[in-house]
Amino acid sequence: NGAKFIYPNFDKLYKVNKDGSGQELLYTTTDGSLISECDWSYDESLIALKTNDFSGYNSKIIIIDTVGNVVKTILTGVSGGSGGLNFSVDNNFLVYTHDVSGYQDSNYRQLNSQIFVYNLLNDTVRNVSVESKKPNGTNDLDPRFSPNNAQVIFTNTSNDGISTRTVMVINMTSDTESARANLFVNGEMPDYE
Repeated sequence: NGAKFIYPNFDKLYKVNKDGSGQELLYTTTDGSLISECDWSYDESLIALKTNDFSGYNSKIIIIDTVGNVVKTILTGVSGGSGGLNFSVDNNFLVYTHDVSGYQDSNYRQLNSQIFVYNLLNDTVRNVSVESKKPNGTNDLDPRFSPNNAQVIFTNTSNDGISTRTVMVINMTSDTESARANLFVNGEMPDYE
């Protein structure tokens, strides 16, 4: 409702009122890993966290409740970068990215980052990048659900790290293939508001 927000600070996640008062520690990682991303569900009952080491790797994606109990582990024990957490409005899905190449270097380069939609009702995972025929040599990054859950908006760019970034959408249809469409060029980190 806009009255509070959550934010990570190294290995801790805090909640605070919008005026800066009432700071509360919600969660501390058990292994000293850093909390680098978080998303609070629309109904404020769940929080998705991405943790990683100081190089950005050894990431884990978990869901906690509002008192810090781990409810579900979404991703763990994989190589390569990950991120882009976002809950669907009904809390039934969590979208995220993962570099399926498993590549790791000191510059945090990703070679094949793909978008995954985790179904929290039946614990299945859908790879919408593959369904929508992501071009080889590119990364899909920073996915966000549309307000009606009908689309995922995201950034696609060459994995060279210097090329043009294109904001795109994927329609979340029940078909075996999802449609992928360009929205505009030279943009990144899109979000519906």
